[in-house]
Amino acid sequence: MSYVSINNVDLNRTKELIKAAERYLGYDSLYIWNVNINGIIVQLRTNDITLDTLWKENWYPAAYDDSLRPHGTIYAVTQAPKVETGIYYHPETRTGVVFNPESYEAVRELGIRIVMDISLHQKHPSLLRGALVDINGEGVMLTGKVGSGKSTHAFLLLDMERSRIQSNDLFTVKQLGGEKGRLSTQACERKFYLKNELSKINPRLRELSRKCHREDDHFMLDPWWIGGSEKYVDTTRIKLIFILQKSENEQPIAKRLTKQEALNLLMESALGLNPFSEKNEEKMALLESFLKDILQFVTCYAINTSKPIFQVQKRLHEIILFKEYLEPETSPRNQEVTMTPVGLDDILRKVKDTVDSLRDRSNVTLLDENQVRSMAEEYGTRTVFGNYNFTSTVKNRSANLTVYVGSSEVQQRNLNQRQREILRNLPLTIEEVHKYLERAPLVSIERTMGDNSLFTPRCTLYVSIQRREMVRLAYMVSQTLFPPRGGEPHLQLVYIPEWQEKDRQILVFPEIGVTYVLGTDYYGEAKKGFLRMAMWMAKKRGMLGLHAGAKIVRARGRNGRINRYGMLIFGLTATGKTTHTCHNHGLTDEGEGIEIIQDDVIFFRPDCSALGTEKGFYLKTEGVTPEIQPLIYNAVTKPDAIFENVMVDYLGNVYFGDETLTGNARGIMQRDDFGEYRSPTVNLPSIEELDGLIIIFITRRNTVVPIAQKLTAEQAAATFMLGESIETSGSDPRRAGESIREVGMNPFIIGDESEEGNRFYDFVKKHEDKIQFYQLNTGGVGEIIVKADDGTRVVRQKVIRVEIPEMAAIIRAIVRGDVEWTSDPNFGTQVPARVPGVDMEKFNLNKYYTPDQITYYVQELKRERKEHLAKFPKLYPEILSAID
Repeated sequence: MSYVSINNVDLNRTKELIKAAERYLGYDSLYIWNVNINGIIVQLRTNDITLDTLWKENWYPAAYDDSLRPHGTIYAVTQAPKVETGIYYHPETRTGVVFNPESYEAVRELGIRIVMDISLHQKHPSLLRGALVDINGEGVMLTGKVGSGKSTHAFLLLDMERSRIQSNDLFTVKQLGGEKGRLSTQACERKFYLKNELSKINPRLRELSRKCHREDDHFMLDPWWIGGSEKYVDTTRIKLIFILQKSENEQPIAKRLTKQEALNLLMESALGLNPFSEKNEEKMALLESFLKDILQFVTCYAINTSKPIFQVQKRLHEIILFKEYLEPETSPRNQEVTMTPVGLDDILRKVKDTVDSLRDRSNVTLLDENQVRSMAEEYGTRTVFGNYNFTSTVKNRSANLTVYVGSSEVQQRNLNQRQREILRNLPLTIEEVHKYLERAPLVSIERTMGDNSLFTPRCTLYVSIQRREMVRLAYMVSQTLFPPRGGEPHLQLVYIPEWQEKDRQILVFPEIGVTYVLGTDYYGEAKKGFLRMAMWMAKKRGMLGLHAGAKIVRARGRNGRINRYGMLIFGLTATGKTTHTCHNHGLTDEGEGIEIIQDDVIFFRPDCSALGTEKGFYLKTEGVTPEIQPLIYNAVTKPDAIFENVMVDYLGNVYFGDETLTGNARGIMQRDDFGEYRSPTVNLPSIEELDGLIIIFITRRNTVVPIAQKLTAEQAAATFMLGESIETSGSDPRRAGESIREVGMNPFIIGDESEEGNRFYDFVKKHEDKIQFYQLNTGGVGEIIVKADDGTRVVRQKVIRVEIPEMAAIIRAIVRGDVEWTSDPNFGTQVPARVPGVDMEKFNLNKYYTPDQITYYVQELKRERKEHLAKFPKLYPEILSAID
């Protein structure tokens, strides 16, 4: 990538060169300017105004401060006839000296050499050399040797719709989002240093080049001039890397590379990624590790640019437009990467033996629910409702720090870097945890999950109270699960909140029924820790753990008869699962009503009955009001409720809508506090004991998904596998409106996800004559989101929301049989033409979009769905083909 040859010199030679340079850098001929390249300050000292100007335009300026000391310095001298032309660099002092350079190129390359050298010396590599183009929100990097056509092909890609350039030669990259594998980038260059010949590829560039500062064969282009925010963005996420090469003509234009092949190419110094002419093994190892981390999350192609430009561009367009890079190589993507810890059998034995012995140790205090409540309330804030609020340090689950330890049957796929580190360090971590458990003060409480004669796991919690207030975790578990009665299997969870923050992790050993929670005090880890293990155990017993609410609905049908339906409501967080599980939907006629069974996890059985799990419901308290959610408000304001991270003032007043502490404030409400709306049992009867079963999948979309859809069994199974919702601005403003998907709306599945979908289909298909399937969209329609210059998604047209009372009316009409259905032309489902009490015309897409916009949104969503289902080739064919 570099056009220049840089000679490394020793310290004595460097001093000689600086002395020679300073002869030409008098007070009346010296230009000095500091720039900031990825947080590294580099100073240019030159006697040439053109070099000074290009340097200032190329990079972002450093803060103006007379006392600022640069990390590296470049001396650039022109018109020095008595000095031999050359480019020199001293790595230890990060000093570059250049005499009589032919162009600014030499100065620029010295600057990049200094920055890359320092980043590797600091053991924090973060720079990549190459062009980067954002196409429809996904970053495409182009890199290659000198003359491979990197800039040419990058600028030609700007002809594609929704394409914007981010970088021409240098950018920073870091990993975000944990297991989801997102690589965030940031532009380093303020303006692009481009060859004059590039201006020939289109009239716009030719016109712009005339306005730019230039030298003989280059010009300095402000990328904003290309088309403002429509054609320039300063950040994107890399998904695809094209490595450009001039290969023999018989080679194909594009060849998909294995990760090792890509690594070998990227490690070549000729690509400009390795700035060291000497073989520094430590720095080479750092660079290799950095590239390996990147290659986990991107697909790489070798591109033969010896072919005609138009043929190469055609192939690049095909790869990008048809998402070829998302297709599995030889095996399903969700089966590519697993990791088995060294000495697994020994680790499992030690963990099981240690945890089984805890109960009898002298440093463990066994508590009952009254004792634990009394102890915990000392550390809470009493509210005006007579209950207590507790505040945690950690406000969310640490999903990206959670690992499943065991056989290949339970191992996660596509681990993130931190998860791999956790597994590599597992033997040492286990040893340290077990030593600590010998000395730490622990409390323990016994509970039972469920209330039935078939499957009631015994749940034992051990909590370190090195911080005494952590006893609240045991109290919260006692208010969620049932009193102890010695069921099977035995699930044990060990909580050490005070573990070092840098080593926070959740270790799940599903096959022995143990979970270690280290370094977090968030209650959700305990709740989901027990449920996660129980769902695995239930699956091994032929059941299916579902992340769904359950209730009985009594509704008068069109024939005047009261029908008694079971209802399951699936939904990801913040979609309204608990809201609609705990809502009466206005079913107030004589004989009508609801019986609330469960709000979170059930164990689904082949006869379509379900076993409940909890006596306390864990809800998000955001926006709870007596007007909109009266049943929930009444239950969550009872003395037996518990608040977590809810805003409570010094007088005990409660502010459910205040998100000062977190947008994830929670509460535990008792099922018994629903009074007449509580089912007598936490279990759903078999379908033979009911008039039918209604299964509802709640999604939250804001564009073209219908507010309600009636599904077939096959469509329902596909919807189960899609587990669909969207990111909100509260969770990640840069991803607002983007699709998120969790199989079964359940982020706690252990094992093969295809098995979950097939088993769900088997259960419901057998009884489909008595089951109704629906997808309800609690978001709305009509939203248009565009990207701002900083990459943030900005709402150009607001969503038309479906309000909670409207959705309640739709559910009421469904159970009464009052919906008039019609065929949907977009998704091949049935949608409401008329719903009593709801203006369905409000959600007519034609009021908010043009026909082309509707087509675009529908096709994009279908494409995303098909790509997602394609990750699960073990699914039954009828499920895979259910999405039109």
